Amino acid sequence: MIITNTKDEGTQYKSYLVFGATKTGKTRLVTTLPEGEVLLVNTENNLDSIYGANINKVDCQSYDAFIEILDAIIAKQITPKWLYLDSISDLMQKIFNEEFQKTKDGRQAYNNFERKYYDVIGRFKSLPCNIVAIAQQGLIKDEITGGVIFGATLPWAKIQSQLPYNFSAVVATRCVKNAEGNDQFVIQCHPCTQYQVGVRTQYGMENPLAGFENPDLLQIHNKITKP
Repeated sequence: MIITNTKDEGTQYKSYLVFGATKTGKTRLVTTLPEGEVLLVNTENNLDSIYGANINKVDCQSYDAFIEILDAIIAKQITPKWLYLDSISDLMQKIFNEEFQKTKDGRQAYNNFERKYYDVIGRFKSLPCNIVAIAQQGLIKDEITGGVIFGATLPWAKIQSQLPYNFSAVVATRCVKNAEGNDQFVIQCHPCTQYQVGVRTQYGMENPLAGFENPDLLQIHNKITKP
């Protein structure tokens, strides 16, 4: 048995779960990260908002293809500083569909899907880079109040409820009205009665983020990691 102390440990990498309504800037956020440091994993084929930007990408339509990407990063065959998955909701639906096509049995398909979900999450935590996982927005049950709030959606409620626990920060892209009454895109970083968001900060550190931040992931990352 080896005993260590958390005072002497830590990680330089962060993981972000970003959800939001359609056309609120989830995909475009990738352009706020440094050029040449990002690998975008494209599952949805909805990249109109970033065509013309200088973003490395790889298309991915299956569990095996995604695992191949993760394993290549873990083995340092490719070395992005940021992995940007667009989107985890779509990828997980594809994985479930794969399993259902194989088994033709809903229960068995779900059991296989659940195993693969945990495999993906486990590999996420081994990656030597920062992670951004985009998710579709939906209404989910609030575990505290029992009501419904906006959050990241995945196939099956059990998996969906566990997803936020696996990320350093869960934030939401939103379009709100500014003081002049014009539309403004922001990222919500503090929880409220309507949105399931929040940020895990280092011990002894106050949350450095405002309730609403500019839609700039690098700026948010620097606030969290460089107080």
